Order: sequence, then C-alpha cells, then structure tokens
Amino acid sequence: MTKSNYLEKLLNGAKVEWKKLGEVADLKRGRVISKRYLEDNVGEYPVYSSQTVNNGEIGKINTFDFNGEFITWTTDGANAGTVFYRKGKFSITNVSGLIKIINTQKLNYKYLFYWLSIESKKHVYSGMGNPKLMSNQVAKIPIPIPPLPVQQEIVRNLDTFTELTAELTAELTARKKQYEYYRDKLLTPIEDNGKWFLNGKEVEWKKLGETLVRTKGTKITAKQMKELHKDNAPIKIFAGGKTTAFVNYEDIPEKDINNEPSIIVKSRGIIEFEYYDKPFSHKSEMWSYHSKDKSINIKFVYYFLKINELYFQNIGSRMQMPQISTPDTENFKIPIPPLEEQERIVSILDKFDALTNSITEGLPREIELRQKQYEYYRDLLLSFPKERE
Repeated sequence: MTKSNYLEKLLNGAKVEWKKLGEVADLKRGRVISKRYLEDNVGEYPVYSSQTVNNGEIGKINTFDFNGEFITWTTDGANAGTVFYRKGKFSITNVSGLIKIINTQKLNYKYLFYWLSIESKKHVYSGMGNPKLMSNQVAKIPIPIPPLPVQQEIVRNLDTFTELTAELTAELTARKKQYEYYRDKLLTPIEDNGKWFLNGKEVEWKKLGETLVRTKGTKITAKQMKELHKDNAPIKIFAGGKTTAFVNYEDIPEKDINNEPSIIVKSRGIIEFEYYDKPFSHKSEMWSYHSKDKSINIKFVYYFLKINELYFQNIGSRMQMPQISTPDTENFKIPIPPLEEQERIVSILDKFDALTNSITEGLPREIELRQKQYEYYRDLLLSFPKERE
C-alpha cells in the first residue's frame, strides 16, 4: 500500500487543514537556571535543558514553572530543533522553548509532537555558526490538522512502536547491568591464605609483557587512511577512538599486517582496549598484543583488561593529552587460571556481550529494527500532501 493510499483510507474523505504553529499554539522561552541555583534549590521537580541524554533533565528543584501537558524544543546548539513531549510539573532553561496548544479539541499534543519530530529540524538555521531554532521560526512551521479522531489514531499507532522500543531499551539496560555484575564476579580474584583464586581455581599472576607478544603498528596518517579506505576491503586499520579504515593488502607493508586474534591498545585520547580477530593494523603510536602460549586465551586477557580500563585511564589523565606508554601495559599483572576456566569465562561473557552490544544480533539489533519500523510508519502516517499556496 502506497503512502497516499494509506492516508486516504485513514482520512476517509476528511479534509486536512494547514496552519502555522503560531496560529494554533502559544510559544514561551525558559529562564536562566544556573548550576548554583540547581545546587541551592534541590527538590522533586525536574529541570530540562538542551541535552538529549536523560530526556534532557539536568537536575531537580523545589519549585516548577509549568504544570500540565506541553511540548518543549531545544533552541540553541548541536541539538537545536530536538522536540520533547512533557507532562507534569517541570521547568526549562533559557536554551529551551515551550509550546502550549490553544485548543486541544482541535489539536492533540502527542500528534503535534510526532509531527514536529519530523519537521522542526528542517527549520534550524546557523547564526554565526551556532545552530538555532528561535520562537519566530517555530511559529512559522506548517502544521497539518486532520480531524481529532484521525490524530488520535495516528498517535495510537506510533505510541505502540515507541512503547515497544522503550521496553526493549529498558530490557537492554537491565541486561547490561546483569552482564557487568557477572563479568566483575567472574574476573575478580580472591586471596585466601596467601594464594589467589578465580572462581575457586588457583591463579598465577604474570606481567602482561611476559605473557603476550606485543606488536607494532604501521606509519599512516589520518589523511592516508581516508584516501586508502575501501568499503569491504579485508584489512582494518585502527586509529584513536572510533576512527577506522579498511584497506587492501597492497596498501600497507606486509610486515605491518597482523593476522592473530589480538587486543588493540588505544593509548591516546580515549584510552581503551578492543579485541579483533581478523587481519588488521593500527597507527604506529598504538600497539597490540596476541598470544603464542597455548595455555593463554587471549579473549580472557581482553575481558580482564576491559574491567580495568579505568585504571589505565587514570594513568593517562596525568598528561595534558591523555595517554599511556608501553611500560604501563607491559608491567600490568594479570591472573592466569587454568585454560579450561579461561575458556568457560570467555564463553559466558561472549554470550552476554553479543546480547548487550552486538549490532547484528541481540537486543541492540532488535532496538535498531524497531526504531526503523517506527520511523517508517511515522513518515507513512504523517505524509500529508502540502497545502497549495
């Protein structure tokens, strides 16, 4: 069924009236609420600002500016044009605006929220390089207004998708907490009478540099990575953070290509460890580890390093540009239980990791699919033909 046919069936001959938002709603701005004010007036009523995490909440105070059903939007910065559906008692800061519908018998708040979630970003403009969506621009946003029962039916459909996504997200959060609990429990050695045990198995402590083989990277710049990148090429090049490139074998020296399952040490900026088991290399200021010892499961060592990332990040924070050096990892001691126990721990954590982090399976994949499904039906339900001027 095409978009036009779907909407025709939903409207059943009813007309859609187009109005500018300023004609059907009152617009207000928030007020300056400083960090000090938040600290001095702690209470139960949320304060919302321009961020998107935690639904925009930056704290709670002992009073409120608004009480009821509203829509707010972000006026300034990277999130300009982001809209939120609000209900209850709350306040907003001066980088937020508030929309109050004049006649709720003609326009539904949730319906308007869903429409603005598509439309408002189109009206953001950059003033002196800073994205903005001020009240005068919001007032001009065109709003399609079908009969109220049609709006309510659209809301009912879209709420179903958002509620399902929210349930999956809550499930993912719970699973991540469960994963972290079992990961820490499985990887925390306990001392007993001078000996160390991991899940009842005695361990031997060894320095990382004495246990694994350290590998150097390749001399490559960010510009070269960008120029050499080819989708689906076989070799992955790692740089700092999430920066990567895929290249062919002839693009870098053969001696710089690592084919062993390895732990990549991201040593500058965002300090973290990443496991990779396909052909790879990395920038020369980074390094990686693999094992030639059959009694060592490299994935086990990786999981132990992951729960100790904060330790290395604290070392790195002493520098102006956060970074660690090879002695920091070489001298770090790791517990080595019997191989069978290493493999058991890896098997358990791999399952949790796939469930909570994988983009191709598990809950993150399910959430991604539901989000795409929601966006498809949102666009389908709100694709009203534009009113002719």
